[in-house]
Amino acid sequence: MVGAGAVVFAVMGYVIAKQVPSREVGSQVRLNPILLAAILGESPDEIKRAIEFLCSPDDRSTTKKEGGRRLKKLGEFDYQVINGAKYRAIRDEETRLEQNRDSQRRFRDRQKSGSALPGEKAVLKAEEDGVDQAEVDRLITKHLPQPCREDRLPDEPVDAGL
Repeated sequence: MVGAGAVVFAVMGYVIAKQVPSREVGSQVRLNPILLAAILGESPDEIKRAIEFLCSPDDRSTTKKEGGRRLKKLGEFDYQVINGAKYRAIRDEETRLEQNRDSQRRFRDRQKSGSALPGEKAVLKAEEDGVDQAEVDRLITKHLPQPCREDRLPDEPVDAGL
């Protein structure tokens, strides 16, 4: 495709972005030159020439499948994307990397904000504000786990009917 022109690269970018998996041919795309011309801001004739170029054999292609063709005409506007699985794998890897970046960003944000236990922030703020120790102790006690009821032993099962 080197030296083929900007329209060919624009059409191929559209093909990669819009291809859909197909059980029959692996991957296919619908290319209407008039619609694509409006999307890309080119003339329909230039789009037709770009599609013809992508359907023609290329002896310099690194992928010799189908004679180096990138597209194969299936119907009036339907084309098989010869290396569709390869392009989908690239896009899937990029998606995976982006999801990983988002996940790492959220993890770092949680780490920055801290994961204080219930009441810990209140106690730290009270200590910063210079509240007396009795009030700090009251805040700590308030957030401690509640003791079990006195009418049963701690290791007895809790009656669901209570």
